[in-house]
Amino acid sequence: MEKLALSIAHDLYGGVLGQEGWHAALKRIRDLTGAESACTVILDRRAPAAAVGDHSGGDERAFDEYTNRYSRYDPAENVRHRLQLGNWYIDWQWFTRHALDRDPFYQEFMRPYGLRSVHALPILKNGVAECCLSLQFPLSQPDTDEPSKSPLLRLLAPHLQQAATLRHKFLNLQQRAELAQQLLDDFSFPLLATDAQGRVHLANRAGATWLSLPGNPFGASGLKPSRAGAGSRLAEALVAACTRRTRLATGAHVAFGTPPIRYAVVAMPLPEPMSFPLSTYEPLALVKVHTHDATPISAHRLLHALFGIPPAEYRLLLLLMQGHHVKECAQQLGVSQETTRTQLKSLFRRTQTSRQSQLIDLVRKLTYGHMD
Repeated sequence: MEKLALSIAHDLYGGVLGQEGWHAALKRIRDLTGAESACTVILDRRAPAAAVGDHSGGDERAFDEYTNRYSRYDPAENVRHRLQLGNWYIDWQWFTRHALDRDPFYQEFMRPYGLRSVHALPILKNGVAECCLSLQFPLSQPDTDEPSKSPLLRLLAPHLQQAATLRHKFLNLQQRAELAQQLLDDFSFPLLATDAQGRVHLANRAGATWLSLPGNPFGASGLKPSRAGAGSRLAEALVAACTRRTRLATGAHVAFGTPPIRYAVVAMPLPEPMSFPLSTYEPLALVKVHTHDATPISAHRLLHALFGIPPAEYRLLLLLMQGHHVKECAQQLGVSQETTRTQLKSLFRRTQTSRQSQLIDLVRKLTYGHMD
């Protein structure tokens, strides 16, 4: 039995990065328990109702109807908060068979699909989502609690919990990575995420086009050797961006192509909002490329995307960049000096700078590509 449990657990862990493993595990659990169908039911706390995730057996229409309509009428929704990880929910034990037979959920949904009872095992609970393994049994099978007493399922319970946790984390990271890619693709200029050696981990569409130009200093294994001083300065900038704790921007001018085109390449530590989907064992740098004839971009849009700077803090930033002191900024903005100081502290926190000079230098380099 332990060997069989480990075999199913292998499928579960194999399904962390895709659906195939979970599908295989659910089918084997369904076959072993005599369930008509098996699925995962997921509750995203931001959504109004639960939804069916991976599933095996049963009628596909039933899963769709449960997700789109009937989940909110499921009696289990009323006791979900009382269910603990590893403890089975068996519907006829929580609500008597007489009560279930009269319940609209069972009359209108369960019975038409030939289903009699539901057994569910909570396998994930956190501040964002909940997930349970749900087994649905046919009308032909009398009420029984045997599946919940199965030694095999007791052995599998911790593996179900661990695999569900890992899968949820992976899907969350995958979603964040997709959002980060969409964010970068919104800009028409090259943006790259690289390590200290210049290996590119992520690039927007404009960045991919720029990387494909003949003579580009970035290669698959990192920065290409260069006899010119610009190459060494760019290498130093990437190392600095990946090792400094403060959000200082450095960079270099590089030129390549026929005829040569000059670019300003600005490097800075990867902004915090982008670090989650791109987290690795080594720090990364955000690289922004300015062409020689590029016009200044919308700084607010870029800073909001990279650091989450809201309009009120950006208005303060504009005045600071014009050389105004905090007291003058407060007067022009029509707010108290305390409010202005609070907004300035927020700007420092968001950009990981500690002085106005660092903040202004960062914005100028990101926006205009100005090099020292």
